[in-house]
Amino acid sequence: MELEEIVTLDQLSAALDQLRLDRGLSLRDLAAAARKLPPQDGRQRTLPSSTASDVIHARSVPKQETVVTWLATCGVLGEDAQRPWLQTLDRIMHSHEQRPPGAVRVRDARPRVLGVHAAIQVGQLAGDGPDESKQDDLPLYVPRDFDADLCSKITLAGQQGGFVLVTGDSSVGKTRALFEAVRAVLPDWWLLHPGEADVLREFARHPAGRTVVWLDELQDYLDFRGGVPVGDVRSMIEAGVVLVATCWPGERTNRVALPEAGEPDPYANDRRLLDLADVLTVPGTLSTHERRRAEELAGADRRIRVALDTPDAGFTQVMAAGPELIRRWEHAPVYAKAVITAALDARRVGAHAPLTRDYLEAAAPGYLTNRQQATPPPRWLDDALTYATELLHGATCTLCPVAAGMGSITGYQVADYLHEHALRVRRTEHLPGGVWHALVRHHHPDDTERIADNARRRGRDHEALTLYQRLIDDGDLDVAEPMADLLAERGDAGALRRLADNGDHHAAIRLDALLADKGDVDALRQRADNGNDSAAHQLVRLLADRGDVEQLSERADNGNDQAAYRLVVLLAQQANVDALRELADHGNDNAAHRLAILLAERGDVEQLTERADNGDLDAALVLVDVLVKQGDTETLRQRADNGDIFAVVPLPDLLTAQKGVQAVRQGASPYAAALLVDLLAEQKDVVALRELADIGDDHAADRLVSLLAERGDLKQLRQRADSGDRRADRLAAALLAERGDAEALRQLTDDGNMHAALRLVDLLAEQGMLDLLGREVAAGTRGAARAMRRTHISSADRQV
Repeated sequence: MELEEIVTLDQLSAALDQLRLDRGLSLRDLAAAARKLPPQDGRQRTLPSSTASDVIHARSVPKQETVVTWLATCGVLGEDAQRPWLQTLDRIMHSHEQRPPGAVRVRDARPRVLGVHAAIQVGQLAGDGPDESKQDDLPLYVPRDFDADLCSKITLAGQQGGFVLVTGDSSVGKTRALFEAVRAVLPDWWLLHPGEADVLREFARHPAGRTVVWLDELQDYLDFRGGVPVGDVRSMIEAGVVLVATCWPGERTNRVALPEAGEPDPYANDRRLLDLADVLTVPGTLSTHERRRAEELAGADRRIRVALDTPDAGFTQVMAAGPELIRRWEHAPVYAKAVITAALDARRVGAHAPLTRDYLEAAAPGYLTNRQQATPPPRWLDDALTYATELLHGATCTLCPVAAGMGSITGYQVADYLHEHALRVRRTEHLPGGVWHALVRHHHPDDTERIADNARRRGRDHEALTLYQRLIDDGDLDVAEPMADLLAERGDAGALRRLADNGDHHAAIRLDALLADKGDVDALRQRADNGNDSAAHQLVRLLADRGDVEQLSERADNGNDQAAYRLVVLLAQQANVDALRELADHGNDNAAHRLAILLAERGDVEQLTERADNGDLDAALVLVDVLVKQGDTETLRQRADNGDIFAVVPLPDLLTAQKGVQAVRQGASPYAAALLVDLLAEQKDVVALRELADIGDDHAADRLVSLLAERGDLKQLRQRADSGDRRADRLAAALLAERGDAEALRQLTDDGNMHAALRLVDLLAEQGMLDLLGREVAAGTRGAARAMRRTHISSADRQV
């Protein structure tokens, strides 16, 4: 019996006993051989005859260390040789566990169902006859250089629960590699492949251990209505569940990027979720070693031979017929090309569900000339769909039919590889108006919010508002916020006021912000005096921006905490020491803090010392900072001797960068480390700051990238950004914008860099490059439509 066929303790005992007999060993020989084995985990290994007898008679499930010792005495050495035996033991130990609903054993999972692409058929490609089309669906697996790393990540996740994410472009082999790794490491676990995010959320309510949750194309689950709450993922990991997922690099990049200050943060949950993942990236081409392994397998699987011999595309892409998909689309007959392009554009703007025949029929004319629309062949749509659904080399087709039952088609989905290609080549192409109208009329309800958001980002305000209103009418109040945002961007105070008067909280907030932007103090005061907190907030902001100390003081005296805070900030900006001192002496902590900073900026050590000696902790803290920067170690020692806790820092070690870095490495206090970083930043010591940043000092990393930005060192900023420093990424984009380098920003935007996209949009708007800005609107670049609306509103105001 093969090891993978063993399912009972009796069968395992018989297999172990047969192994012993094959080696000609008695129970006494086993015991003697075990004593000669090297120690394991510091303990001498033993295998008493009584224990061995229990094993061969299946009296109880043996411990793992017993089986490992048994195998070693029988000459089965090494992790790879012992793994199948230990997996069999693990399977028997957990055979009583209940199957989660809808789950199958990993070893029984069907790779094609899990998302592994079908492969080309050599017989059709090479013209060798129909018999070769009967070969196995999947080709032989070509071992990848990263397999060991991927298996290690899954092994670790299996020990304590975890989340492993594999990223890579379409058809680079990420799903196949993940399938092979999971099957090798956890073959006897349950595998759950939820069809939708709500199934995953239901499983998370009662997670079962020893379960692999398979999430191919993770973005589809995150974009599903309600998404995947990060709390659900944490609870599954804590229950010992292993989540494995794939996604495209651009999807992950967009979701982990921090938004600019003041920008909405739609991916806050996704960013925290992705931070839990152990990530592995699959390259787009085979390495030299991988190609050598593929050559060794080519004799046994001619599909591998064909892929290796195709010079104009990558190996994994050819295996999935990717290049042929592109050629099929680009060289399609005119009506078929219109249908395929309509499907690609719909997917590009958020239509993930199968596209209906009605949609394709209504949208395709948008890609045809007037003459082509007027004189179509009688069966133009049928012929186009026949062309689009024809299998290419037995692997895939441009539009894949989705069944609604036997002999019935519910809709069509575009091939992933073709979709990813179209995202690049059509990124800045506008969808024809008729296509938007067709999408509004013919789309799946699960896609409504995605299409509405895309319409908004692409400047299709009417379609966006129509779809948002449809969702609200259906009871989805979550979209009230983006709808109010859009109305605010359009400057539509009337529509916002109507919604606000009907109890729409988001509309009220956006209305108040719009009134503040217009400087309408009277309208804000009226709303604030009627008990509207949002209006009160915006009124205070407007008064602070205008420098109106008198009105801020009045509102602060009436108990408005925000007015009190803004008043202190304004007084600090005006360097009004006397007013700040008066507030601080009356117990205003914010004023005390701002006053201490202002005195430090003036170098007024005398007043700082006086306030510190009178118990002002803010003054004491700032005073130490000033003394350190002045190198006044004697005063610092005196204050330390007098009990100043802030002065107790290893000052001699902070006097040079080398000694300071060494002090931090040796565990200097956090306050001392922060002082050192600030000192190094003032001295512009990039080398020392980089050394501290590289050992995990976040404050040093922040000051380093700020210094690099000040120096205009784009090369080092990009290096740190590429290594995962998100702030460096943001500052690099800002530096390119300052230089007016729209082309470099566009290249980064094309690669999915959200910070570059936002800067590009601002730069194009500032320079009046409306044609290029319009291309970004067509691409759905975040903020582009809003910038275009602002441009139009400003133009209208100037005309008035």
